[in-house]
Amino acid sequence: MSSTHVSSPVERVLHGAGAAGSLPAELARLGATRVVLVSSATLANQTSLISGLEQAIHSTHLATFTELSQHTPEEAVGKLAQLLRDLGSDGVVSFGGGSVIDGCKAALHEVGAETAVHLAIPTTLSGAEFTGRAGITDRSSHQKRTVVDRGAAPRVVFLDPEVTLLTPDQLWLASGIRALDHAVETVLSPIQDPLSIFPAIEALRRLRSALPRCRRDPTDVDARHQSQVAAWWAALGLAGVPMGPSHEMGKLLGAPFGIPHGITSCALLPAVIEETARLEPDRVAPLAPAFEVPGPHEVAGACRQLIADLGLPTTLSQAGLSERHLPTYLESVPAEWRDVVRATF
Repeated sequence: MSSTHVSSPVERVLHGAGAAGSLPAELARLGATRVVLVSSATLANQTSLISGLEQAIHSTHLATFTELSQHTPEEAVGKLAQLLRDLGSDGVVSFGGGSVIDGCKAALHEVGAETAVHLAIPTTLSGAEFTGRAGITDRSSHQKRTVVDRGAAPRVVFLDPEVTLLTPDQLWLASGIRALDHAVETVLSPIQDPLSIFPAIEALRRLRSALPRCRRDPTDVDARHQSQVAAWWAALGLAGVPMGPSHEMGKLLGAPFGIPHGITSCALLPAVIEETARLEPDRVAPLAPAFEVPGPHEVAGACRQLIADLGLPTTLSQAGLSERHLPTYLESVPAEWRDVVRATF
């Protein structure tokens, strides 16, 4: 296990096999004595991971909350916030994917982020643990809103590949493409931040190597660890530069039509790269070496092939958008991207 200190909002990242075993010591270091564990119902009911974690922190554990689900429903966030108030919690441990981690951030924002420390054990590669931004969904309107509170971001992140072994293969690999999307859009951003771009390029190389290894052998702990580190580096740009069209159009596709964010990236990212290369090839050129292609116009094809080789969808129809819903989705897409999206169907 290795330890790395990083800049705010995350103070400390523990990574490698067995890293989650340091949770009790980190809670003690931060002075958290009234802890709520937050996870998904699937992890709680279908695995022994949650019960094992409850035992590990039994002396400080007050309750376990398992009502957060895909796209982070606002109603569940409100219930978690009320639980934190009622129990006077001074520590929150999020254990799960991006929806669980986002839900904890949003709930802490609601009750006052200063009231409790947040520690995260992610089970996917979404990168939600490295930002103070959270997206939550109104169940009735299916519209997503964003909460930003750097104080609600995890203080400590545990990247433990062993706790990801029960993550469904498609979810793991699709969230890896989401991480790839973070790296690509960091490089393509109009705000050129060298401190973010350098690790983003290395993240691309590692993801292109590690994700196929995960597909070939889902029990390859080293490949999963390499994927986690790459997703961490890919997420460094989230705090420094705005994400681009793939992310923005993915948000419009995700909650309203029930499509996971990793899957939206699978369908949209290659199309965004292709259109950007057509209009501004110099912006895409830095990606070519990481994708091992001659120039910017070949990057999209290499990205699409990687996604296909992972057994993931490469079109909107494969992603789950019906032809009946395509016109509704196109209405929400910026006019300059509608033809690109239509061709992706």
